[in-house]
Amino acid sequence: MGCVFRRLPLKTNFLLSIVCLLACPEIALGQFPGQTLGAAGGQILVRVHEADGSPIGRSAMVTVRSPSQLTNTTVPTTDAGQALFTGLHAGDYQVEVSAPGYRTVQVQAIIAADKETENIDVLMVPDSGSTGNPQAPGTPILAPKALKETEKGLEALQADKLDEAESHLKRAMQLAPGFPDVNYLMGLLWMRRHDNAQARGYLEKAVALAPKHAPALQALGEVEFLQHDYQHAAAHLDQSIGLRPNSWRTHWLAGASHFQQGEYQKAREECEEALRVGKDKAGSARFLLGEADAALGDRDAALAALEQFVREQPNVPQATTAKKLIEQLRTVSLPSTEAVGANMGASRRAPASVAAKNLNDLAIPPILPAIETNWAPPDVDEEKLGTDGAVSCALNEVTESAGARVEELVKNVDRFTATEEMEHESVSPLGVRLSRETRTFNYLVAIRKLGARGMDVQEYRNGSVSTQPFPAHVATLGLPMLALVFHSYYRPEFEFKCEGRGDWRGRKAWVVHFRQKDNEMSEMRVYRVNGLSFPVHLKGRAWIDIENSQILAMEADMVGSVPDIRLVRDHQMIEYGPVEFQKAKIPMWLPKSADWYCNLAGQRYHRRHTFSHFLLFSVEDIQKIEAPKGTQQ
Repeated sequence: MGCVFRRLPLKTNFLLSIVCLLACPEIALGQFPGQTLGAAGGQILVRVHEADGSPIGRSAMVTVRSPSQLTNTTVPTTDAGQALFTGLHAGDYQVEVSAPGYRTVQVQAIIAADKETENIDVLMVPDSGSTGNPQAPGTPILAPKALKETEKGLEALQADKLDEAESHLKRAMQLAPGFPDVNYLMGLLWMRRHDNAQARGYLEKAVALAPKHAPALQALGEVEFLQHDYQHAAAHLDQSIGLRPNSWRTHWLAGASHFQQGEYQKAREECEEALRVGKDKAGSARFLLGEADAALGDRDAALAALEQFVREQPNVPQATTAKKLIEQLRTVSLPSTEAVGANMGASRRAPASVAAKNLNDLAIPPILPAIETNWAPPDVDEEKLGTDGAVSCALNEVTESAGARVEELVKNVDRFTATEEMEHESVSPLGVRLSRETRTFNYLVAIRKLGARGMDVQEYRNGSVSTQPFPAHVATLGLPMLALVFHSYYRPEFEFKCEGRGDWRGRKAWVVHFRQKDNEMSEMRVYRVNGLSFPVHLKGRAWIDIENSQILAMEADMVGSVPDIRLVRDHQMIEYGPVEFQKAKIPMWLPKSADWYCNLAGQRYHRRHTFSHFLLFSVEDIQKIEAPKGTQQ
């Protein structure tokens, strides 16, 4: 099956990826051992993480290389999984991170100025199926057959075929009894069968094998909650939230666990977070929020929450309880919110008749296997960002200024060339790499206006427009053009929202969310399969530099799946950086790296593009045509 992502006459598709180039706080010198390489002031800080986002639990070796700077230095990470290199001159660097039992990761770092700090987060993935890279002590070697049986068990569990799932998972457990995900899935299987004692045993083993396994911590907390072990439930759910803060369901369960212990303030906070993260999906949390408000003596907040719950979900069983509680709130005298705040123990002495502590009233939503999300970043609408929402931007001004920068780029960059490094991986639902291919291209892009309100983007790799060089028969075309979302031609097609002030790799930035309007034809991203086109509506966010309005990074997801081609997921992450051209008077901001994650026709892909060695040139389109000699004018 051939798959081409190509711009129709105007817009194009930028499919990009992250080996983890993330924002980092300011680093104080002297906190980290590292290597001083010269007299210049540039720095590279590398933070190495496990697959769950926690610092790597063992020493990794970090190498920084640069032939142009005559640099090739290796240092081990600290206990916090960090390595700092100082005294670097401006230039391009290659960073390589290796550790026993993990895939070696390489990522490009660019120091644009002698005093710049380049912050890099590297996500290490266990090299589960490789025989050439030995596993660390205590880490199980996952045989291919064990992985296959585990994934078959996952598919059967998702289809609610519990007996079939059990058969596959038992075979996988015989082959790899120390594989945390097998134990996690067996725990979910017994939860589906309502045998919480059996489920708890498997989930406790999964957490013992992988203490940072957020889905297993969530499931274990739920089982403990159902067994009325609220103290342990709250502890495990809080741990899961620390690792994966974008799960509304975990916040909801944590709130219920704290509520059952009489910790009503904490319950209220978790319910509010569940509603913020889950929005409409977390409507059941509003019922518990009303109960927590009532127990805290905040009558007005409790009535508002419960009345909204009844309006939104009038037919659920909990609506009857909510109505009774509303009547009770209107007649029973409650302690004031101020009194509760003055006496930390007051919440535990709130009237029991007000706080309905019946488990049947909590209507726990069904739990689903969460392993499927491990191979790709979270959806942009589920990701919790560390933005300062109290500082709002002037949205129109920010989007127009960013658009002006994009138009400036289109005007000044007729064509540019670069060296493109492409790394393509096929991954399993469990996040295990099944295959890896690399490509290197001489990459050329030509951009020109097309008609009154359109853009034409032509791409050449090694002088050809052929899609054959792409791995897996999937071509990713139109890479530079996601930023056109902010171009004045296309900006009216999107809805924008300022999410607050944040930062990207140490630069202060406005974080702007965008979503394509439902009534607009999607041309920014189009899948072409066997000659047919399947437009995909976009949503995403951009980090826009507060000082110069340049787009620092963008990420995007699909608004909805495309069943006709079994397109379930499409996530892209693009980072931009300044490129100095001799012919240009100002630096141009061009794609620096790009990640693309896709679940298409049952296959999962991760493709990473990195660009370097840019060259800008212009070709005059106007040619002077003279009449042949000997003819009259």
